[in-house]
Amino acid sequence: MGSFSSYEIARSGLYVSERGLFVTGHNISNVNTPGYVRQQAIMQTSPYHTISVGANLMQVGTGADIQQTRQIRHIFLDNMYRRESTTLGYWKAKSETLQDIEAILAEPFGDGFQSVINQFWDSWQELSKDPQSLTIRALVRQRSESLVSHVNHIGQQLDALQRNINLQIVDCINEVNDIAAQIAKLNAEIVKYEATGDSANDYRDQRNLLVDKLCSLVDADVTEMPDGQLAITIGGYFIVNRDKTTSLYEAKSHNDNRISVPLLEGTDMQVPLKNGMIKGLMDSNDVINDIRNRLNYLIKSIADEVNKLHKSGKTLDVPPEDGSDFFVPENPSIPIEMGNLKLNSIFYGDDGLNKIVTSVNGESGDNSIALQIANIRHAEIMHDGGNVFSIDGYYQDIILKVGNYGAEASQIYGNQQKLVQSADANRQAIAGVSMDEEMARMMKYKFSYDASSRVINIIDDMIETIILRMGLVGR
Repeated sequence: MGSFSSYEIARSGLYVSERGLFVTGHNISNVNTPGYVRQQAIMQTSPYHTISVGANLMQVGTGADIQQTRQIRHIFLDNMYRRESTTLGYWKAKSETLQDIEAILAEPFGDGFQSVINQFWDSWQELSKDPQSLTIRALVRQRSESLVSHVNHIGQQLDALQRNINLQIVDCINEVNDIAAQIAKLNAEIVKYEATGDSANDYRDQRNLLVDKLCSLVDADVTEMPDGQLAITIGGYFIVNRDKTTSLYEAKSHNDNRISVPLLEGTDMQVPLKNGMIKGLMDSNDVINDIRNRLNYLIKSIADEVNKLHKSGKTLDVPPEDGSDFFVPENPSIPIEMGNLKLNSIFYGDDGLNKIVTSVNGESGDNSIALQIANIRHAEIMHDGGNVFSIDGYYQDIILKVGNYGAEASQIYGNQQKLVQSADANRQAIAGVSMDEEMARMMKYKFSYDASSRVINIIDDMIETIILRMGLVGR
């Protein structure tokens, strides 16, 4: 241990300062890289060297070394962000679906079903004032056609919305499978590099960014193994286990073939989801089914009541004939519902307007049937959860429920966006790259490097003095 060991001490100073500058430059160059977490070179003193000085032992420092290049990441904040992101995905899907339903129904300020059904009842009210008028009978037929067209259009739009949601579910399932495959590949790369003592921080950044995306789609449980690899489960089933993956696939629900659900590869088991965008889309399908069932119940009740009264009277023909069904199904093999409703074709013949029933016995001036049909709107014939509604009251209750669901979903979605933004801001305050801090570190390492180089110059001067000048005095 002598003067030459000082070269090693100064060299270690150059090395750690250079590594610090490398890490700082890496941080600065990735300041805008999505998912990048700032790194820090952790320095430590090199092992001391023990020497004997006479009868005593003395420890001499040997410089500095890099312990590790670590990521500045807060696991708790990451988990909190992912948890809130999962909930955000759920309410995003639900809020958007309810907004679409509100647009389809176009209530209360648009030209929706309420406006069309009101015109239908009003046309019968007008016919009751002049039962023999062919002009008003034509108006009744035209308003009935508008009602049928509007009802079927609502059914088609709800079906199209549900098909679109099913396509989104398929896309999300494919995205989950793609993310799982990428995470498994990164698991293999990380364990390969870290097994030799290297750090795989950039691979870890890519993997964590993928986990963030995955958690917005499904409620995934993520566990890091001692060797640095991840195991990810959804609903208790592994989709990633180190470098192995199990895919999901889309199939129709056993309970309703109009609804898409995720199943585990190689099985017919549905993956139980509790949160996330896919769960939100699945629950949105349930909302659509509920609205469809309520509207179908309403439409069938209207058709049944109108048909019952219309068949109880006589036509305007000479001699009068028995009345027939006013509304009939497009497909007689299934009940009347949205998309399966039309006006009876007998009203389109040469004497079709005479087939519209207004009287009990066909007598001139008898408006009893027309008046009863006009008053169906006020009849309390709709039953729902122990409550009894009129036709108008039941539809208004549907609109109220849709409005309340939509307002609630929109409010929760807005609040959840703020929570996610706050959680992300908290973790970025720790993990994000600050240009001011990096510039300060860069200057610190630069001065440290300069100082270490000066140490080497000074040692050179000392050695030069010893070799070239010592012993020259007195010659």
